[in-house]
Amino acid sequence: MSAHTPLLPSKAIKLVEEAGLAEAQSILADYAAAGLVKTYALMRTTISAGQAPRSVRDAAIPAEVWQRIIADGKTAEALNGGTARLAGSDLIGGEPDVQITGIRFSDVSLGNVLGRYCSEPKPITSCKAKKATIPTQPPESNAELSAESHMSPPEKVQPPIRGSDLTATIAQVMQSTGIGRTKINDLMNNGTLVRKKIGSRTVITVESIKRYFL
Repeated sequence: MSAHTPLLPSKAIKLVEEAGLAEAQSILADYAAAGLVKTYALMRTTISAGQAPRSVRDAAIPAEVWQRIIADGKTAEALNGGTARLAGSDLIGGEPDVQITGIRFSDVSLGNVLGRYCSEPKPITSCKAKKATIPTQPPESNAELSAESHMSPPEKVQPPIRGSDLTATIAQVMQSTGIGRTKINDLMNNGTLVRKKIGSRTVITVESIKRYFL
């Protein structure tokens, strides 16, 4: 099993920027929410309604917690080295409050993801420094990579949104509309797209999707 060296958010952000990718904070959050990059917290506390708080030191941060961080607009707060607080449900059995303190990123998993854009996946180094020595590739292989300032990792194909569906996942909306996660977050935050919570999952009402796009 590969050992993971924790990286401070500032170091992880710098590595993403050195890879030539824009909006480093959003990219890191998206990778973590997709389960592509492992993340840890010096302290993770969950508070369920009617129960005592439960704290775990050096805990892994589940992808669904990152999905909540993004949906609640707490990405910058989570990456500033302090505590990100996610409000849960007041109902017993509902989604708990979550507090994440001291986020760290795994150097191995981040290196694997950034390796998609570098000539050598490991160790993590500056992609920009390598570009001068990389032979020119045929247009069909690397032309689009150099033209894109912000690329998302490959995602598995999602089922299409059907007219009879009441809600759709964020991944379905991204696939069906071609709109990126950051724009969808903005539309959810300003109320244009209506989001609902089903347990730990965030979904968007199909009615609000149709109202915006049709």
